[in-house]
Amino acid sequence: MEVAALPGDALAGVLRRLPLRSLAAARCICKAWRDVIDARALLLPHLLPHSVCGIFLNYIDHTRHHFFGRRRSSSSPPPFPEIDGSLGFMPNDDGRILQWSSVFDHCNGLLLFEHEWESGLCVCNPATRQWEVLPRPEEASVYSSLAYLAFDPAVSPHYEVFLIPPEPKTPVPSNHWMLTEQPAEPPYHLMEWPPSPFRLDVFSSRTGQWEGIDFVREGQAAGTVQDKRLDPLDLTMFGGPRWRYAVFHQGALYVHCRGPFVMRLSLSQGKYQVIKFPANIEHGKVYLGKSTHGVCFGIIHESQLRVWILIESCGQMEWVSKYQHNLRKLLSLPNVSGKFMGGPWVIEEDNNIGESEESREWDSDNDDLFTVEVEDNENEIEDEEYHHDNFYILGFHPYKEVVFLVQQFEVLAYHLDSSKIQYMGNCRPKCYTLNHSNAYESFLYTPCVIGRLLHGNNTDQNPSED
Repeated sequence: MEVAALPGDALAGVLRRLPLRSLAAARCICKAWRDVIDARALLLPHLLPHSVCGIFLNYIDHTRHHFFGRRRSSSSPPPFPEIDGSLGFMPNDDGRILQWSSVFDHCNGLLLFEHEWESGLCVCNPATRQWEVLPRPEEASVYSSLAYLAFDPAVSPHYEVFLIPPEPKTPVPSNHWMLTEQPAEPPYHLMEWPPSPFRLDVFSSRTGQWEGIDFVREGQAAGTVQDKRLDPLDLTMFGGPRWRYAVFHQGALYVHCRGPFVMRLSLSQGKYQVIKFPANIEHGKVYLGKSTHGVCFGIIHESQLRVWILIESCGQMEWVSKYQHNLRKLLSLPNVSGKFMGGPWVIEEDNNIGESEESREWDSDNDDLFTVEVEDNENEIEDEEYHHDNFYILGFHPYKEVVFLVQQFEVLAYHLDSSKIQYMGNCRPKCYTLNHSNAYESFLYTPCVIGRLLHGNNTDQNPSED
């Protein structure tokens, strides 16, 4: 009898005997095998990402990132894997915690960030404390492009980094030095954007090199360069363009591009698609992320939270409205008004030790100090009471119907299917002295110990490369 024809229980018995590396490879062979392995959790749960253990945060005009997660324990043994959110395992000259670092992206347990030691791109794994410095690309600049990670530990221990320019380079006429009037160059602002083919600089950890790869567009362009410039590009003192997130899902990289639109890059096919947003985002606070349904898009405008999920059918992409919630009612909660102190999560700062906790994983049912069931009522809060309701989306929980919100550094976990609210804590670092009212960029962290980087600790639980 062929293994593929075995009933589910018998097949699981065979697969269970495989070494971890072989089991991870078997999961990629076919959907039937993947379903059996996933349904019975044959891959040890601490290897592949399966939980949210905190949030990496960047702040406006602040020189370093911070990690917002569960309080460290002073009495219990450290969990496995023990997370070093300060990235103190990275090399520096005097043994200090990093004083200059900005997280650019996170994907399935790996962080992409800029490090003061090299002033370039680094990739690290806070769970295994491994890291490596990327070589500098020959032509593209990390300061003129947005850098994104693509990593799926269930498929391969290798990763890619993509540099995506927010706009094309302004062409310089070949005769620009001549004083005499010359024929006009082709109108730059009327160029279609993105172009086809679209050449991107891609770093592969498999080869250790950057390579220029052409992606051919399927379908229409987003518009012209002139159209793209109507979408404002916010800049801060210590970093480049902000509020442009990406999602790596089922072998494709979805990037929120200036335009505004989503670019879906198919890595295996060398093609890309332009996906327009389902709503006008000119005045809203938007977030492109991943939820239990896959790629999702959220926006907050005038206290209304709306969430769409991206559905693919016959090669066509369609946004389907999933949730709509009124956030005005949240302002009546004491923690949002700044009257409630403490929470299960804190900013990791100067190796602070908090109350004893058994695990750094968030318990969506019990891990909260302030929970309330919020119901709509006819007595709406007066305009003056919610005039400053500057809620932002910190991220969607990839394994639960939960969105993390922040308002004046107070972080809430909002259950989309029940309107249950959990207060997580205050995410303002003590060393952050500016008066800005929120964290600016956020990356939900899902630990993973699969994959191997060049430097740092090795773990016996870490499968070797394919």
